Amino acid sequence: MMIPSSSMFFVASFLVFIALVGFASSLSSSGSPAVAPSTRLKTLLSKPGCHLMPGCYDGLSARLIQIHPSDFKLAFMTGFGAAASRGYPDMGLLSSGDVLENALSIAESMRMAASETKKDLVPCIVDGDTGYGGSATVRRTILNFGAAGMAGVLIEDQAGDSSEGGMKRCGHVDGKDVVPFEEALQRIEAAVAARDEYKALTGTDGPLILARTDARGSKTFAENGLQEGIRRCQAFRDAGADITFLESPRNQDEMKEYCDKVEGPKMANLIEGGKTPILSLDELDEMGFAIALYPLSLVSAATKAMNKVLDSIANGSKDYEKDLLEFQELKSAVGFDAYLK
Repeated sequence: MMIPSSSMFFVASFLVFIALVGFASSLSSSGSPAVAPSTRLKTLLSKPGCHLMPGCYDGLSARLIQIHPSDFKLAFMTGFGAAASRGYPDMGLLSSGDVLENALSIAESMRMAASETKKDLVPCIVDGDTGYGGSATVRRTILNFGAAGMAGVLIEDQAGDSSEGGMKRCGHVDGKDVVPFEEALQRIEAAVAARDEYKALTGTDGPLILARTDARGSKTFAENGLQEGIRRCQAFRDAGADITFLESPRNQDEMKEYCDKVEGPKMANLIEGGKTPILSLDELDEMGFAIALYPLSLVSAATKAMNKVLDSIANGSKDYEKDLLEFQELKSAVGFDAYLK
């Protein structure tokens, strides 16, 4: 009898979860000094200031964040970048399995790099999209990402529009919409319950819940999106979300109003050329933001650099060589040194 591929993936992901939960439990009960990524993130957010969070999208970009001499304290696995790394736009085209596979690769890369450099592991938050379904699927999403080593999971309130192919999208792309308030709140409540279930299962903190609303700029709330977004963030926080995220405020006044009216840690999403002004860390801190996310800077820079090299090669030029790393630098960046000692 043929087993449907969707059933096969469910069984495989469940087995991965059970195996990783067992590993996490052994760490927490063995007296090891290892600290769960979620605990590191929780500790960081308890400290004052606004913290930089560059966005990674694959194992190499995650590794570079982990080993960078600036000692970044946070990282984010961006959905835009994860989709781009597979050759797709951020239009809801990746499955939960695609994103989980990417998260596992990123977590492994960062663990290996931390071990090689003797640095603390940088906690990474993953873009968990809408949770990929109803409450039961949101639960599965949170548990699997926690077991994969993610410190936090973003869950958002976007909806697909059947008139446009059922596609959700990057929050800075026009045409997005959101689900009704009650459905959005149910997603976050399911995520919070799964976070707590993870702790009960493993004895370690579950992944923190980053609750996002796209009400600002949505089709349903074209006239009052800011106020609806603030209302949703307040409700998400009351439901137990660890961090809130009001996507794409248009100016500093809107950013400040959000911070003034919503309690707890808040994230600013800073996309070069996007809809939200890019402010300094000091300005964001003064407003009340705890995290400054730069989600697309690395993937944008990499794309521009690769196109520049392709142009030179196509023209028979060697001008691009001055922009390349020395071969030894490249080998060190990707981790050869740890294997050739």
